[in-house]
Amino acid sequence: MEVKNVTYFNTTNLTVVEELFDAAGLPEVICFSLLFLIIGFVGISGNGLVIYVVISNKKMRQCATNLMICNLALADLVIMMFGIPEIVQFMINRGWIFDLLTCKINRYIMVSSLYTSVLTLVAVCIERYVGIIHPLKAYVLCHRKRISVVIGVIWVISCLAGIPTLTFNEVLPGQQNDTSLKFCMMSFPAYHKTFFLVFKFSEFVIFYLGPLIIQVILYATVSKHLFVKTDQLHRKLKSFDESGTPIEVTSEAVQARRGVVKMLILSVLVYFLSYSPQQILLFYHVIYPATFQSHWSLQVCVMIVAYINSAVNPIFYSIFSQNFRNGFKRVLCCEKDQRKITYTSSCRLGRFMMVSTS
Repeated sequence: MEVKNVTYFNTTNLTVVEELFDAAGLPEVICFSLLFLIIGFVGISGNGLVIYVVISNKKMRQCATNLMICNLALADLVIMMFGIPEIVQFMINRGWIFDLLTCKINRYIMVSSLYTSVLTLVAVCIERYVGIIHPLKAYVLCHRKRISVVIGVIWVISCLAGIPTLTFNEVLPGQQNDTSLKFCMMSFPAYHKTFFLVFKFSEFVIFYLGPLIIQVILYATVSKHLFVKTDQLHRKLKSFDESGTPIEVTSEAVQARRGVVKMLILSVLVYFLSYSPQQILLFYHVIYPATFQSHWSLQVCVMIVAYINSAVNPIFYSIFSQNFRNGFKRVLCCEKDQRKITYTSSCRLGRFMMVSTS
């Protein structure tokens, strides 16, 4: 899942330039560059806004789920910011133009943040599962202090898992007969192909397949629970319209159910769509090795999809979370805190209640 350098040509090497533009024309280069800039802007500003909204709001900081969402936004923000060198080099088409230390540090931070993002998604999934399926246990397991410890452990594990990238990344020529083009890539000192495959397939199982299976199982269980026709979820509340005629109002749990299920499905779907192309490409290159130029557009599309994963979450928050939607509106429109703010809470018991505060 390491983000690969896609600038495999040099403006001083006419042969390589012509070979690349046979696979991708100038319009494609311009189009992909604009996409990178748009995704980068949305990702950096969106995730930065999520962090600010959570930190600046005392009530949102008290919610354990929001702490993990803030951590997810931080990891995605780091991925987007340290991905800027990749985007710049893609646009100027000169390979890796920085030194070895920058190569190691940049890739290490990006990979560690990517691991943190994946593990945080799993942690959010588990927290939601406990809160909805086992609400009584949520008091103990999903306490704010425990969640803070979990976040710290996630970063430690991610940083340790990123050590191979820090250790074995080198700045190497892209082709044996051409030393003018150099790229930041992983290179093991001995039996490179064997160790590289072991590393990548281990990464595939630990940070893709495993988390995906966990999320699918737990979110399927949660969705099934939310759709069960029980008195708690489907009770009707009696109310009266303006003329005094009695009417039935669906309970708040039922009203929140549709939005929650949509959010759960989208979370797993985006996760799957974002990381699947990289894994498919890995297996494809193992079976059918090919040069970068022969699959230029495909490689770049894979990078774009990976960046989209780090940029799309704030958009989901603004659609499905009234708390974040109000917070975004307050910051972007420079609005002061209103006297009455509606908060939706699902932090501990997994219940969805609307509470008005003065």
